[in-house]
Amino acid sequence: MRGELAVLLSAILMGTLPYFIKSLQLSPFSATFYRVSVGLMFVALFMLIRRERPVFGKELALLGVLNTGVVFFYITAITHLSAATAALLLYMAPVYVMVFAMVKGGVTRTSILSLVLGITGLYLLLSPEKELNVGIISGFISGLVYAGAFIMLNRLGKVYSPIQITFSNLLIGVILLAPLFRFEFGDPILTLGLGLIPTAIPFILLSYGMGRVRVEKGPVIALIEPVTAGTVGFLAFHEVLSGVQLFGALLVLCAVFLSLREGS
Repeated sequence: MRGELAVLLSAILMGTLPYFIKSLQLSPFSATFYRVSVGLMFVALFMLIRRERPVFGKELALLGVLNTGVVFFYITAITHLSAATAALLLYMAPVYVMVFAMVKGGVTRTSILSLVLGITGLYLLLSPEKELNVGIISGFISGLVYAGAFIMLNRLGKVYSPIQITFSNLLIGVILLAPLFRFEFGDPILTLGLGLIPTAIPFILLSYGMGRVRVEKGPVIALIEPVTAGTVGFLAFHEVLSGVQLFGALLVLCAVFLSLREGS
């Protein structure tokens, strides 16, 4: 049950990301760099406190590349779409993970039911988008890449500590983005918050949780993130949800509850 709760709390914290992105009003590239670099500083501090050593390897490097891709494409989607819509496209990831799990075998009926409820709810949450644009394409790519990250986290979480995984992830992100970085000024408090609240803490929690749950269950529990993002969009930026969208959010919550109940 600890793994499920870690994934749940991680998703709730990640759901606050739209607040920081829309408040800072930076370009997607700069916001991505600030997120991974400031997040890396916090994780390095946690590593010193716990006296852990960094680890490196090919799989960790690949996970770092995937994680950086997720962050960049999701932030790009947020800058072009409503918070709820961007989060919906990111969280098509459970569909791709479920297909992978079915091929591998061992998917339970409860997991399938949770997925159906969750995806139906997310569809209802989707704000009407009448044409293909940069935000939609970026959101779709973020979901595909996120699925790969979930699958790798499930395996690596059984081998390395959550802090080691997160440190490696963010370090790879900084290395990839630093050569192309151009300075943009952002509010210092919001920038620190961006690196800590929707980044360092939830990334560590997600690494911990995904190493302790079935590969198809983690992404379903994490569907709470779009609900959180939609709530943040409503409270902070007055992105109003319709009755249908609220019903969709309720279905997502039911899906998360079923997954948590199965793990208890």
